[in-house]
Amino acid sequence: MRALFGGSFNPVHVGHLILARDVLEDFKLDEVIFVPANLQPLKGELSIPPEVRLEALKAAVSLEPRFRVWDYEIRKGGVSYTYQTLQAFWELYGEKPFFVMGVDSFNTLPLWKEPLRILELADLIVLSRPGFTPEVERVKEELGVNFTVGRFKRGKVKGELPQVSIYEGRLIEVSSTEVRKRLKSGLPISYLVPERVNEILRRWRDAT
Repeated sequence: MRALFGGSFNPVHVGHLILARDVLEDFKLDEVIFVPANLQPLKGELSIPPEVRLEALKAAVSLEPRFRVWDYEIRKGGVSYTYQTLQAFWELYGEKPFFVMGVDSFNTLPLWKEPLRILELADLIVLSRPGFTPEVERVKEELGVNFTVGRFKRGKVKGELPQVSIYEGRLIEVSSTEVRKRLKSGLPISYLVPERVNEILRRWRDAT
């Protein structure tokens, strides 16, 4: 079983990697596939160029053989729509994956393009995040559908899984926004990102 971990990764940081490893182990996955967005419709232009984010992400996952990067959305170009990525995955592998998203993203699911198609093509793993509560009933009401929901704490994922798994993993207070601010201010980002990512980002910053 595989999970797609989508996002801007603007840039990738240790929080992404730790949560991905926890999901990999708790949900007994064969692989976590990171899918960096080219351009997200609800976020607009991203501050770190796609090629730099992609290089950093590949470097970040290189030490874990069960992690890999799929550059489908960047190669496709334009705005990244999750339902298109999931359709492409189905065409490649013929299987239904998990799709990993943050609780803040889950709460905006009714605003996504083809949200019902997303729920058909993948089961969701929704990562908890400080300051956000999963608004399950509102999302159901706005989508006009009912879906099964379960809540799981780290280390206690068991039994038949629902369509939407609310996963209460580690609360890691590292954000891409913090990394970008420190990078822009010339402050060190060591320990917030893997060292190889640190080198890539500093090289990009110094060249711009």
